[in-house]
Amino acid sequence: MKQKIGISQCLLGDAVRYDGALLASTAASRYAIHKLEQLFELVPVCPEVEAGLGTPRPPVRLTGSIENPRLTGRDDPTIDATKIMYDYCRHKPAELNTLAGFIFKSRSPSCGLNSTPVFIDGKCVTETSRGVFARSLCKTYPELTVIEDSALEHQELLDRFIRDILNKPCD
Repeated sequence: MKQKIGISQCLLGDAVRYDGALLASTAASRYAIHKLEQLFELVPVCPEVEAGLGTPRPPVRLTGSIENPRLTGRDDPTIDATKIMYDYCRHKPAELNTLAGFIFKSRSPSCGLNSTPVFIDGKCVTETSRGVFARSLCKTYPELTVIEDSALEHQELLDRFIRDILNKPCD
């Protein structure tokens, strides 16, 4: 039985991005995901779509606070997806209790692990914050092995991610 790892669904080539476009991935990240598919059962997760924000949808970004950000429209600041995303994050992590790891989409307001910009008063105050869903999942499961897609291109980081998961006991 293969161990399960969650993955931001857009990384699998599904058209779930805000603009409905397919994610352009590098050869290295395609290779890494193919390798991971051979070793693990991949569980696709798209917090924004699963929360009810359709595709296509207006793009959102993190605003107002680094610790407790809001998700507001990038182009139209009157759009506010904060409540729907935080409501989703209250129940979704419990459904993912069988995961041994998770691959997050970098820079995403929902899935960025350590690369998501936060804007306060229209200015970017950090580019190293965590997306709302990534924050929730990592808080719920602090021992979960996690990585961002951008790190998959570094062989040593990919190998460590794989090794850390394979060394975990299966449930």
